[in-house]
Amino acid sequence: MNPWRARLAVLAVFVTGALCGAAAMHVWRVRIERRAMSSPEGLARIVVHRLDRELHLSETQRRQVYAAAAKAREESARVMRPLMPQMTEIFERLRAEIRGLLTDEQRARFDRMVKERGGRMPRMWMPPPHGAGEMPPDHHGHPPHPGTPPPPSPGPDSPPPATPRT
Repeated sequence: MNPWRARLAVLAVFVTGALCGAAAMHVWRVRIERRAMSSPEGLARIVVHRLDRELHLSETQRRQVYAAAAKAREESARVMRPLMPQMTEIFERLRAEIRGLLTDEQRARFDRMVKERGGRMPRMWMPPPHGAGEMPPDHHGHPPHPGTPPPPSPGPDSPPPATPRT
């Protein structure tokens, strides 16, 4: 075997290992953060950690930010609790409407996605970080063309949208 081929093969193995390790670390970090976000204390720790990393907070500031974040998480949970039945109904209707727009292949994958998430509201259904009425980036992360309006809401007399073919 050519010595350069052997070196390239070894390099490819190491690069593949590094990429797999980075992906695994990302998944692990996301799971830990999600678990932590489910409690007021977990959210407070994350907020303190992120702000301290960027702003180099004093010990007093860390304690104050922790207390404020824990209080805000408890308040937001208290406010959201009575709204959850309505929110669940809205997202169930959205799920049914989206499902009706998909091809058979897409519908099967969508159903698997919903099942894997155990009925929880996926992040894709939460309010977007962009402004209201703006189109979100496409699945490649590219922003919409400037001036592109959001798609019109279908009216009662509108024909059903065309089913995409793959």
